[in-house]
Amino acid sequence: MKRSKRLSPVLELAESREKQMAQIFGESQKKVESARRNLDSLMTFRDNYSAQFQRSGNAGLGTRQLIEYRMFLAKINTAIADQEKAVHAAQAELQNRQAEWEAARKRSLGIKKVFEHSLREETRMEEKKQQAEQDERAGRRSSGGTLTVFI
Repeated sequence: MKRSKRLSPVLELAESREKQMAQIFGESQKKVESARRNLDSLMTFRDNYSAQFQRSGNAGLGTRQLIEYRMFLAKINTAIADQEKAVHAAQAELQNRQAEWEAARKRSLGIKKVFEHSLREETRMEEKKQQAEQDERAGRRSSGGTLTVFI
């Protein structure tokens, strides 16, 4: 069995693995983007809530309203801190997935290079074989099937 034929399933497997890793990497990118959007939304909400409170504060607020505002603001800040942790975790996962994809890509390209080299070598050997056969046939035709002896 030719080497390229033996390498073909290995190459297909490596390319499939690379594609799978690329999809996982893409999903990780989406997770990071989603986590960042959520963080931005929380921060925008906090800023809007604080601005609304400032406007209401100028009109005068009771003690109970002030306590409720501070408690709610503390919950928002906790949610923001948690979301920042989620963003950092998603970024760390993204870096890991990128490294995995790059390793799979490097392996796939290496196998592809060996496969293509094998194909070129097999083609070269086949051409060489065909040329030798043609030379042999041409030699038989020119001699007419007789043996020429040089003295």
